[in-house]
Amino acid sequence: MTLPILALEILMKEKGAERVSDDAKLELKRVLEEELSEIVTKAGKIAQHSGRKTINSGDLLIARE
Repeated sequence: MTLPILALEILMKEKGAERVSDDAKLELKRVLEEELSEIVTKAGKIAQHSGRKTINSGDLLIARE
């Protein structure tokens, strides 16, 4: 999974950062990719348990809890 660094920088600036260091962007990328991986894995198991192959928004909401 690859999140674009530029998008993360833009997000951080939209949330109030004037400047963002390269290591901060990389760390945010690492953290978000790890969290997304966990959520998607859980959502996949929820969909599979429900007899579906397709992950839906409800699965993602439940997986976040």
